[in-house]
Amino acid sequence: PLPNAGTPHPGMPGDVDPAHFQRMGEEMMENVMGQFDKMGGAADGNDVVDGVMRQLLDKDLMYEPMREVCLRFPKWLAENKDGLSEEEYERHGTQYQYFQRIVRVYETEPENFDRLMELMQDIQDYGQPPVDIIRDLAPELEFDAEGMPVMMDPGGGGGMMPGMMPT
Repeated sequence: PLPNAGTPHPGMPGDVDPAHFQRMGEEMMENVMGQFDKMGGAADGNDVVDGVMRQLLDKDLMYEPMREVCLRFPKWLAENKDGLSEEEYERHGTQYQYFQRIVRVYETEPENFDRLMELMQDIQDYGQPPVDIIRDLAPELEFDAEGMPVMMDPGGGGGMMPGMMPT
């Protein structure tokens, strides 16, 4: 377990329990590993991938973080409008609309995996959400110059994932 996992971070809303996210992550990894174990006997590997994706998009895992991003987006857009180009502002506005659509699907038809997949694929066209919003939700994350989260190598190799070559 992570130190202070049960203690809300000072910058985090009081209703978001970090320990809840840790438990969900552990459960998700157990489920994913179970799916991969079954892959050896699966007639179709696509079924396994489909199952893993369904677990990754499960409402219990994704709804709350998506909703939290949605709640922060309007304020971020208003505070940053003057510092963004018109193109950037429109791109982030479109991202916000996609987050709203995703949250709506989770609230009204959370089992509509095909629609969730479609929206998740579509939102990728608009890049990463604003770093400020993600940092507000997960202050412990670090970001590179492009706004991508830096994946820390547990072996101490800096910001690269194990097996990756420096660019």
